Amino acid sequence: MATGSILLPIGGAIPPDGSASNAAPAIQRVKSSSAAPSAHFLQAAFDATTSEMVYWSFRMPQDYASAPVLKLQYKMASATSGTFGLLVRLAAVSDGDATDVDAKAMGTVNTITAVTVPGTAGHLDEISGSLTNADSLAANDFAILMVARDTANDTATGDAEVIAVTLEYTTT
Repeated sequence: MATGSILLPIGGAIPPDGSASNAAPAIQRVKSSSAAPSAHFLQAAFDATTSEMVYWSFRMPQDYASAPVLKLQYKMASATSGTFGLLVRLAAVSDGDATDVDAKAMGTVNTITAVTVPGTAGHLDEISGSLTNADSLAANDFAILMVARDTANDTATGDAEVIAVTLEYTTT
C-alpha cells in the first residue's frame, strides 16, 4: 500500500468565530530578512496560554483506505526549551448519512504527544501523530480537521508558529 497526502495550506485555514472557547491564532504574513527577492509565507501563531484553533474542510480523496496521520511543521517565536503538543479532531460525513452537516459535532480528540522544541527560536521542527479517533472517516467523505495547541500540557512559552500542515493516509 502507498501513502497519500493532503496539503493543508495556512492560507486555507478557517478561523473560529471568536466566541467563548473558540479563539483563533493570528494568521501572519512573514517576510524573510534575506535580500530581495525575499521569501514570503503565512504562519498561524498559536498562543502558549489561550486555547486557539483552526479548521480545514475538504473532501477525503477516493483512494483513502485508513490510518490518517497529521504532520505539522512549526517554529517557536521565542522559546528555546520546553515542549509543544497538539489537540486534533476530525468530523466526517458520508454521502447518505442521516447527519445534518450544519449540526455535525467534532469527533473525539486526538492528543499528539508534545515534542521538545528546538534549542534556537525560529528553527524548523516537525510534530506528527496518528489520528486514531477519526470519526469513521471514509473515502469521499466531507471532512473537517481541527488543530489546536495543547496549552494545558505543553510547556514552551511564547507563540508556536505553524507554517505547514499535511494529512497523510494509507491508500487503497
